[in-house]
Amino acid sequence: MPQPWWRSAVFYQVYVRSFADSDDDGIGDLPGITSRLDYIRDLGVDAIWLTPFYPSPQKDHGYDVSDYFGVNPEYGTLEDFDRLLSRAHELRLKVLVDIVPNHTSSQHDWFQAAVSSADNPMRSRYHFADPRPDGSPPNNWTSSFGGPAWSPEPNGKQWYLHLFAPEQPDLNWFDPAVPAEFERILKFWLDRGADGFRIDVAAALFKRQDLADRPYITDRVTGARRFDSTFQIIEQPQLHDVYRRWRQIANGYEPARVLVGEIFEPRRHSKYIVPDQLHMAFALIQQPWDAALWRRSIDASRRALQGPGAEPTWTLANHDVKRPVTRLGGGSTGRARARAALLLLAGLPGQVFLYQGEELGLEEVDVPDERRQDPVFLHSGGKEKGRDGCRVPLPWRKGEPNAGFSTAGPWLPMPEGWGRYAVDFQAAVGGSTLAHFRRTLAERRRLARRLARRLQWLTAPADVLAYSRGPLTVACNFRNRPARLPAPGGLLLGSDPLVSVRHGVLTLPGNSAAWLL
Repeated sequence: MPQPWWRSAVFYQVYVRSFADSDDDGIGDLPGITSRLDYIRDLGVDAIWLTPFYPSPQKDHGYDVSDYFGVNPEYGTLEDFDRLLSRAHELRLKVLVDIVPNHTSSQHDWFQAAVSSADNPMRSRYHFADPRPDGSPPNNWTSSFGGPAWSPEPNGKQWYLHLFAPEQPDLNWFDPAVPAEFERILKFWLDRGADGFRIDVAAALFKRQDLADRPYITDRVTGARRFDSTFQIIEQPQLHDVYRRWRQIANGYEPARVLVGEIFEPRRHSKYIVPDQLHMAFALIQQPWDAALWRRSIDASRRALQGPGAEPTWTLANHDVKRPVTRLGGGSTGRARARAALLLLAGLPGQVFLYQGEELGLEEVDVPDERRQDPVFLHSGGKEKGRDGCRVPLPWRKGEPNAGFSTAGPWLPMPEGWGRYAVDFQAAVGGSTLAHFRRTLAERRRLARRLARRLQWLTAPADVLAYSRGPLTVACNFRNRPARLPAPGGLLLGSDPLVSVRHGVLTLPGNSAAWLL
């Protein structure tokens, strides 16, 4: 029986606002993406994930949706989406749409109707509650962006729930109208040809109905009070029925469409990555550069998925986390480690997600406070820097204004010297990070049918991880100094030009990795 297309696939996340600007207004758009699809195809990926491109006030850059059936005019039109999809399919690239079912924008017609009067039927689509007798929020739940998870409705007596920004009111999935509406939304995009969805905050749709306060516990050592982490606000059992229905919808298309949940905790993966619910969830590696910690993380993700056809979906980055090069040490050290990490993860059984700019070795940008736009920064009063630093536009051409992204000033500032990472510059350099990604993904695709699903960890020196998958051996040196170990095959790929195999011995410089065949 042939494997589904997504099995072992490589996905490329496109942050629409920062990828490519076609009309020189400083903002990326759908025609810009279409013009660069050949670049994505040549990278060696199988599919792209588009971040939200719907009409939106942009309080959280598209994750505050005001219309699920359209395209933000800054990004183009529905016809532009259709052209992007058609061209991607010509290039044999699949396209995932980002669906945001936990909350809408406060400017969505549903919410505007809900707050228009106390008896409007749309109120049941959201969570409204009376304040406490002292006028404070209904309970002590907190927002992921800082502060209470409740705000008073405008011109009303009740408060509404928002686990994120106040401009993102949470939907009430216990109201039958909400799942019915989202089935209609899914079918709209699938009927246009979308190949599946990445589901935003996929475990959070249903909240506990009693709205109970989150209890505090006292640390036995320090005496400090903190919230009880075992108290469950989200992840209610009714969610499984929603995803079973979504899977039925996805399976009704030929070929079947794919559902990817934004769920990062391995302990949750086994609940949702099952034959009748979601296909994938993210195994995000964020540990410090330490062999034992990385192996523990890899093993935890693999143990969580023991069911038929379930494999981890490996990733190092997305639009919400600090860029890997910076996270792993910054500069040449961080870049060497990120190159090594690609070989380590790309050799594992499962799928891989890349975030735009990883292939260029981009670092986190220290965006000036006055230019920051992330609600995490704004709602924390600047205490949290937020996520703007990993969202700075891509550099396309060295030596051009704004590194070829746009002739207009980009929506986030591009730092001085950003052009040294530009696509055109790296494409001409054989040892560039871009060349390394292209070679790695090409070999991964070439070897796909020869590699065993089973992974076997191998004996290796301290601070080195090594494993085999059939004929392929992967080794990664987490030390800052060289490591040597037996070489069961010839050198296929090295993350560093000084990786070598001589007389049956593999030499790995510090912070490097290799594939042997």
